Formats: sequence, C-alpha cells, structure tokens
Amino acid sequence: MPKSRKANTPKAAAQPARKTARKSAKPPKPQRPATKAASSRAPKRRSPAAAARPSKKAAILNLLQRPDGAAIGDLIAATGWQVHSVRAALTGLRKEGKELLHDKDAAGITHYRLAAEA
Repeated sequence: MPKSRKANTPKAAAQPARKTARKSAKPPKPQRPATKAASSRAPKRRSPAAAARPSKKAAILNLLQRPDGAAIGDLIAATGWQVHSVRAALTGLRKEGKELLHDKDAAGITHYRLAAEA
C-alpha cells in the first residue's frame, strides 16, 4: 500500500497540529464609562433662525405652479434627477390628489402644471 506523500516529508511532520477555533485578531472594545449624563445623548435642536433646506419635491411644486408650467427638462435641471425619477415624482403627486394638467407647445414639448384650485 503506498504511503501518503505528506506524511513522508519532514516539514509536514515538524509542524504542530492546527487549532480548529481561532481567536479574533481585534482586541475587545473597552466599556464606556457609565458616568455620562443623559442630556449629552439628547437630540440637538435647530435654532428657529436656521432655515431648513427646501426639498426637491417643493422645488417641483414651485415649478408646476407657474402659469405656463414646467417641461421635464426644467424639472430635471431643478432636481438633478433622471427622467424616470421626475416622471415617478409626478405620478406621486397625482396619487396625493394633486390634479396635473399637461399640454404641448408649438415645438412639441410637453409642459406640466398644477390645475388651479377652486
């Protein structure tokens, strides 16, 4: 019966057997001291003087409220979104109950606008 090549080599015989469970190379994280006050974890409040950044949805609504409305290109430029994202936002406005009107101009570009609320 032929013997295994690994058993015959002196290098293989000199190595100790490997342990099956290895320990993590990272040391455990130290515990946080329990003396910190709870107030340091409270959410920070914004001052009323600091204005909130307008949302992209608000920018779309502002463009759609213009008398001549807005073309898809205008909405893309205002938001930085792709065409399918702008169209999805328009669909979302429709689902929220906003009435959107659309018409084509002489150049064949479709303009979207909000219907005047009565």
